[in-house]
Amino acid sequence: MSDRPDTVVLARSDESEPSVHFLIGRAREQAAIGRRLDAVAEGGAALIIRGAPGVGKSALLEWAATAAGDKFRVLRTAGSVTEFGLPYSALHQVLWPILGHRNRLTPHYRLALDVAFGRTSGASPDLSTVAMAALELLTEVAAQRPVLLLADDAQWMDPASQQALAFVARRVAADPIVVLATHRETEAETLRRSTVPFMSIGPLDAEAAAVLLDGVAGTLDARARSRVLDAARGNPLALLELPRAVDAHAGPGPDALPLTARLEQSFLARIGEFDAATKQILEVAAISDADDVAEIVAAAALLSGEGFPPALDPAVSAGLITVDGTAVRFRHPLIRSAILQRLGPDRQRACHAALARVLVNRPERAVWHLAAAALQPDAALAADLERNAEQAIRRGAPANAVRALERAAQLSVDGRSDADRTYRAAVLAYAVGQPENGERLRRRHRDLGESDHDGLRDEWLNELADGDRGGEPRIDALVDLAGRATAIGDDTLATDFLRASALRCWNLAPGRPVGRQVIAAADRLAVADVPTRAQLLAYGSPFDSDGPVRALIARVPAAARDATTTYRLAHAAACAGAFDVSEVLLTEAAERLRSVGHLHTLGRTLSLLAWSAMRRGYWSHAVAAAEESTRLCMETRQPFWEASSLVAHATVAAFRGEFASAEDLVGRADRMNPRRFATVGAVVLLARAAIASGQGHHELAFASLAQLHDPADGAYHPVHALWSLASLAEAAAACGEVAAARSLIDRLPAEVRGTTSPTGRMNLTIARAVLAPDDEAESAFAAALSLDLAMWPYERHRLLFTYGMSLRRRRRVRESRDLLRKARDGFDNLGARPLAERARTELRAAGERSAAPVADVWDTLSPQEIQIAAMVAQGLTNRDIAKGLFISHRTVGSHLYRMFPKLGITSRAELQRMAAEHDL
Repeated sequence: MSDRPDTVVLARSDESEPSVHFLIGRAREQAAIGRRLDAVAEGGAALIIRGAPGVGKSALLEWAATAAGDKFRVLRTAGSVTEFGLPYSALHQVLWPILGHRNRLTPHYRLALDVAFGRTSGASPDLSTVAMAALELLTEVAAQRPVLLLADDAQWMDPASQQALAFVARRVAADPIVVLATHRETEAETLRRSTVPFMSIGPLDAEAAAVLLDGVAGTLDARARSRVLDAARGNPLALLELPRAVDAHAGPGPDALPLTARLEQSFLARIGEFDAATKQILEVAAISDADDVAEIVAAAALLSGEGFPPALDPAVSAGLITVDGTAVRFRHPLIRSAILQRLGPDRQRACHAALARVLVNRPERAVWHLAAAALQPDAALAADLERNAEQAIRRGAPANAVRALERAAQLSVDGRSDADRTYRAAVLAYAVGQPENGERLRRRHRDLGESDHDGLRDEWLNELADGDRGGEPRIDALVDLAGRATAIGDDTLATDFLRASALRCWNLAPGRPVGRQVIAAADRLAVADVPTRAQLLAYGSPFDSDGPVRALIARVPAAARDATTTYRLAHAAACAGAFDVSEVLLTEAAERLRSVGHLHTLGRTLSLLAWSAMRRGYWSHAVAAAEESTRLCMETRQPFWEASSLVAHATVAAFRGEFASAEDLVGRADRMNPRRFATVGAVVLLARAAIASGQGHHELAFASLAQLHDPADGAYHPVHALWSLASLAEAAAACGEVAAARSLIDRLPAEVRGTTSPTGRMNLTIARAVLAPDDEAESAFAAALSLDLAMWPYERHRLLFTYGMSLRRRRRVRESRDLLRKARDGFDNLGARPLAERARTELRAAGERSAAPVADVWDTLSPQEIQIAAMVAQGLTNRDIAKGLFISHRTVGSHLYRMFPKLGITSRAELQRMAAEHDL
């Protein structure tokens, strides 16, 4: 395609039709699109084209379709401002031409698409499962011929389709698929929030604007030409449209209008020339949520009451609409918006009512037109809308249900139904990541509330809206609210309040007495749910909950644990410091969550897994989990968990001596913590201390870790302070701050010094050994080494190293060598290169030379390649791996294709052997 021109010239068919025009002045944009089309054989790409109305976004899509030619299969979808948000309507539109190929999909994905598109009933698929099914279908089709997917006006597509298309766009890099989407620059929706690359297009420059205007309106006199150029400001649509209405701009009024309003005014002037029948059909077309010409003509005929169909030809000849087979489309969305602004409310309701009559056999659409036509509350219509919302949830599109529940509430005939539906809509809005809608609905529910129960629901909505402010007073308030909820019989809400209060204890007021008050409240309210009890204990009393949490977890057999239950138990184990239990449960939870496609919870699970695996010494696992969690949490808009994953990755990078990468990762995480969660602030300090220590800046490492012990510091977190006490002691010993470190330990709260947590006891014991005076060092180190440190290999080898250094400095060189040798080998196995080099230096000083470590080709694998290797080791197929990692199976094949030569192998059997050697 190297012969593609930079400028495509399209001739106008006649003086009255601006349907085709010069595409000029867009060489940069054409080149950006062209590069992606030309490189499709090497891999796919996605691009969002942003710009103002009329700037030429759609024209670029048309140019791309023409440039793609027969080499690509072109699939299209477009959003409309009048869409009602029917689940997956835009996704269905783009996949409709290839749905006949869905027999190539696995039964799991085939069923997901059929349920999502309403073709059959079945278990509600998660949105990510529907999106994966769409990706797999596109991948299958693209294997025969590359696919160009064009999504115009994505900002108006239904929420589920936007999310699914964003999911696909992020995952086409290894497939011959190019996704191009347009998006208005003033709209803030899913695609704009995604991580898909974007290109902003602005107005044409003066020269290009003049060329375009002269090409379409060369007969304008100099004065009119100048006025049009000034008014258009480089907007291509304005340059095409304003010459038609140049006489309308003789006065100062129109020129004072914004450009969009001027264009709409110009369109309305042309529409005013039509007869009533043509105006009527344009009105119905503007109101309609679909482009079906038969529906639109039938509804217009109902409105007119005449026995003949309204005429389409005048609007087509005027260049306002096109009729292509069964579809009628406006040339530009501004034409539709101009008509909608012209319609009064009575006329709009009449159009909706006519469409509802025509759509009697399409109830899922008719109900929306009836709702738009309704003036008064209507119990039956409200119930239909509520069923519409439930249907959207069953089809795996809960985001689409928010609008249906809100309208059902507005049409409710009694205040109780109105409040209940508004509450459901608000909770759902927060759950699906629509905080703006949630806030509006929260305020409405507050105004509607009359009963004590409504007041409690208001408080829960407040918690969903802002669950990270208020400190200890808010925790006390939540405990009181839980008691009130129990008193009126809403045990679910009571449990929600208690869980929220306990989580606040962990994130905002860790290790403080208020945590025990939460647990006492749970006892008073007889909370019996085992996962909830485990979470409350771990969040509220982390220093002495290890044993009780392990006991509670043991009461729930694996067969009785679903994905959510497993995650909750694992989170409790992690917060209690039971990392051996949490690592196993989190791995199990991740597998279960992958199977059902719950990306939101999977992102959190992988973040916790990264920390548990890191503390267990499984650093490759930790990095793979952290990297995937970072991506998923970015997609699902969970900045807290994204930051946590970045810091876990940074900490391992620091341990490995990858300091530049560690600095970048921890900097990104710190910037993502604007509200200064204590938990995130604390782990950022842990990572900074690891970087400083690895670089030999022990004073900085000590200062960073000491901040965790300062109640006046925003990162104060006594649990993380306890779990890093061994590191603090080693930094203190290395920089001469032994006295300060001893004083800090002596001042630890009694509940910290008396912790029953094995992780806490290990850190206290090692810290005391490292900081012990010479006459007590021997017994202190012996006590530390007598612990079972198998769960903490990094701390174990650091202890051996520190003790070995201590013996060498006390001239017990022969004894030191054995300890230093074990430490060196342990650091080599872990990949802790800075400490391994220090151990070699100490051994040289003790008279023993060490060979350089042998480079491990395994270390050249990326985190995702390590994940794929681990799944291959489990005997999974490429399709199984793709399903688990939410990428296409061809992407998996592409990774393996690159991995084999990198590792010097030629078969999956060899990869399985290597994976086993690396404990995968």
